[in-house]
Amino acid sequence: MFEGKKILIGVSASVAIYKACELIRSLRKENFEVKVAMTKEAQGFISSILFESLSSNKVYTDVLQENSFLGISHIELANWADAIAIVPATANIIAKIAYGIADCPVSLATLASDKPKIIAPAMNTKMYENTATQENIALLKKRGFIFVEPTVGELACNSVGRGHIASVEEIQDCIESVFFEKSLKGKTIITTASATREEIDPVRFISNYSSGKMGFALAQMAFNMGAESILISGPSNLETPFGVNRINVKTALEMLNALDTQIQKSKQDTYVIMAAAVSDFKPKQTSNYKIKRQNKDTFILELVQNPDISKTLKEKYPHIKLIGFAAETNDLIENAKAKIDKKGLEFIVLNDVSRKDIGFGSLNNEVTIIFKDGKIEHLPFMTKKEIAYNILKLL
Repeated sequence: MFEGKKILIGVSASVAIYKACELIRSLRKENFEVKVAMTKEAQGFISSILFESLSSNKVYTDVLQENSFLGISHIELANWADAIAIVPATANIIAKIAYGIADCPVSLATLASDKPKIIAPAMNTKMYENTATQENIALLKKRGFIFVEPTVGELACNSVGRGHIASVEEIQDCIESVFFEKSLKGKTIITTASATREEIDPVRFISNYSSGKMGFALAQMAFNMGAESILISGPSNLETPFGVNRINVKTALEMLNALDTQIQKSKQDTYVIMAAAVSDFKPKQTSNYKIKRQNKDTFILELVQNPDISKTLKEKYPHIKLIGFAAETNDLIENAKAKIDKKGLEFIVLNDVSRKDIGFGSLNNEVTIIFKDGKIEHLPFMTKKEIAYNILKLL
């Protein structure tokens, strides 16, 4: 998906510099071509040889780079890159870039580039919250720089506060987002993800094997393609994708209520992608106390149906466009087709969950898309990120 895309990583002097190493490895796995520029101070933390090894490219460490003609390697570097990401970004490098001070390879290449620029700050909380730093950040945002905001976490100075660099996953999500055409601009895409849980007692619940990876990939890709992206997720340990508004729920009823609220708020073309694996049933009664064995050989759990979320929403909001997902083990096409009319879907994405190499928990998938007019399209084995892109191109 990112074959041939070129990214320059600018590295400044922070103890969070190890995140740049992780990021480069991750970007290379996605087929990005990576080059690195370092400030002089950053070289005191990590040798440029490590970055050269990770990127498989020469590292830029000096304003007058060896073998460059009249010291204009920064111009060549800026022209080479499709985007620049400064990871980690100290208060010092942010200030230099804000005021056009070009005295190191990182600031020089940034100043010479007209491509998308991403900054991932990492610093002490007081430095981050200092008026000067905040004004510099605001100035750069006004100029179109994209910031991956730091989180609250443990800092190098043995304190806890905002200034902890964002995760590699979030930074990479942000980088990837600048490489997509914004074909979904003006649309609101609400995606559900993960499995719901229906409590039996305080320690047990009914759920399923859904990891949420497909829904999270769809939410991220919707943002990448320019939509307002809202993710309504059941319990999941997955990180919130960059740029996505996440709402956490637990039960099927909570998911329905959250969807209802978001649809009411939406003022533009709205799509709802039902990628969550919602429990069809819930216990008729939930015990307030842990249910004991009590020497019984059998235990009867009485279940009642949960509301059909897609059908309920379509009846209440006929203007919305619904996309469904079907996880099937047998009679795949027939079962999926039956859901299209019943739920009022534009199309349904069919997963064969009997296969062990795709589906629940996997990074990859292979799906069949069935449209309401009967047309069928097959997406071969690929990553869930690629599946998400191909699905969203249909909207």
